[in-house]
Amino acid sequence: MAKKQKDLVQIIRDNPGCVAMVDNDCWRLFKSDPEELEIEDDDEYEKWEEANLLATNDDIKPLGDGGYGSGNCYGGDILQALAIIVGVKISSV
Repeated sequence: MAKKQKDLVQIIRDNPGCVAMVDNDCWRLFKSDPEELEIEDDDEYEKWEEANLLATNDDIKPLGDGGYGSGNCYGGDILQALAIIVGVKISSV
């Protein structure tokens, strides 16, 4: 059975103040910023991450034109979702 794809636009709308961590080959969206916490060790961080993860580039409905904006790196999906929320058209990412 295929994994249900999340609606990134709705997730961002439902979670004002969420934090995107963008890497060169993936991104993750969290409810809050882990740097604002005093996390002591890797186990504690993993528990925080599991409890606060909203979405990743692997589990959303594709956005954009098939380039970086559709489930790939550099946060193109996040840019596309924010553009939809504020009413800006992004022709290519």
